[in-house]
Amino acid sequence: MAFDFKFPDVGEGLTEGEIVEWKVKVGDRVQSHQVLLEAETDKAVVEIPAPREGFILSLKGGPGDIIRVGEVIASIGDEAEAKSAPARASIPAATAPPVPPPAPRPAVVEPYTVQTPSVGVVGRLEEALDEAPAAAPEVPATLSRPRVEALPKDRELAKRLGVDIELIHGTAAKGRVSEDDIRKAAALGAPQKGSRAGEAKPGADGFGPVERVPLRGVRRRIAQAMTESLARTAPVTVMDEADVEELWAIREKMKGQARKEGVRLSLLPFLVKAAVGALKRVPEMNTTLDDERGEVVFRAYYHIGVAVDTQDGLIVPNVKDADKKSILQLARELEDLAQKSRRRTLDVKDLKGGCFTITNYGSIGGLFGTPIINYPEAGILGVGRMADKPVAEQGAIRVKKVLPLSLTFDHRLVDGGHAQHFLNDVIRHIEDPDLILVGI
Repeated sequence: MAFDFKFPDVGEGLTEGEIVEWKVKVGDRVQSHQVLLEAETDKAVVEIPAPREGFILSLKGGPGDIIRVGEVIASIGDEAEAKSAPARASIPAATAPPVPPPAPRPAVVEPYTVQTPSVGVVGRLEEALDEAPAAAPEVPATLSRPRVEALPKDRELAKRLGVDIELIHGTAAKGRVSEDDIRKAAALGAPQKGSRAGEAKPGADGFGPVERVPLRGVRRRIAQAMTESLARTAPVTVMDEADVEELWAIREKMKGQARKEGVRLSLLPFLVKAAVGALKRVPEMNTTLDDERGEVVFRAYYHIGVAVDTQDGLIVPNVKDADKKSILQLARELEDLAQKSRRRTLDVKDLKGGCFTITNYGSIGGLFGTPIINYPEAGILGVGRMADKPVAEQGAIRVKKVLPLSLTFDHRLVDGGHAQHFLNDVIRHIEDPDLILVGI
């Protein structure tokens, strides 16, 4: 008798996934634990194995289709069943009935009169008149995009390494793609699983040519998460600056030793440690709200999430028990999580259980921001671009390295005073790195 295989629960709290690629087709013989498909679930691409051996009698859905946990996605039978049903094909995922064409628009009686003018904050806005639709503009095969900035030698390097330089986010001055950017892209290899590259469909919207890309995968999940966060939190942002002169000197001193151990040392692991120290002193920032039970949950662990910029969008894995790890251990783990994020090989558990998030948009540029809380956490720290600035110190002006910081907190859980105390403590750790190194 045929066995109906249901999409399994591959991670705590997940209710659905998206088909990335089927690894088998109808009629194939499969072994137990052989990979049937790759599915994208909550920003991770996971392999779904066959629960038993047999022949594939049917498959449900194709790449991009959403499947829910518990939904039948494949039927597996024996050889006799496969021969008796040779015509059975993949079952398409359920689709909405076709939308009927719109009814003809009634003729406009007074074509030169605006019946219901719009009102803006500066007065009335002229509206376009209802006219016969203009001929659709010619649609190019693809939309032209500005050429990325890069030095000739770096373009040559990209060609030698087989890297498409036009797809790289430059981190040098004014967004220029640097040699380091190219080598990092080459180390990551081919575009990550789940990438939406090549899915754009050219079209027109009545004003000019456009491209339409399906809202899927990471981008779909980001849209859902951002909407949920703004709907379920009361976000407020406070901003300040930290003197990182001494911390930068320590980082420069440790960088050589870290390189010998195969670790690329940045300021990020120090910021993680600073956040942990502040969370311990201001526990209100390490809370979440249990709406069902009407309770505020104070966490006694410190799993720190770090936003990673990938081709498909931001992914936020978290370092478990960051308070128990050294600077070099954190640096190694952060680099490993970043590479897994870009390659889409994260384990679902890497994305769950975060307490607090750090987003370092300053690596690209910008000073202050209003980062959105990674719900159900209570706060997120945005880190801007470090810059040399004149600072008044003991009656004299000195040029020092200054780091802009922006803290967004959920005002339902954290009062403004507690939030500022937290940010003050983060700054205290950054400006006195001995506190970080000794774990105070």
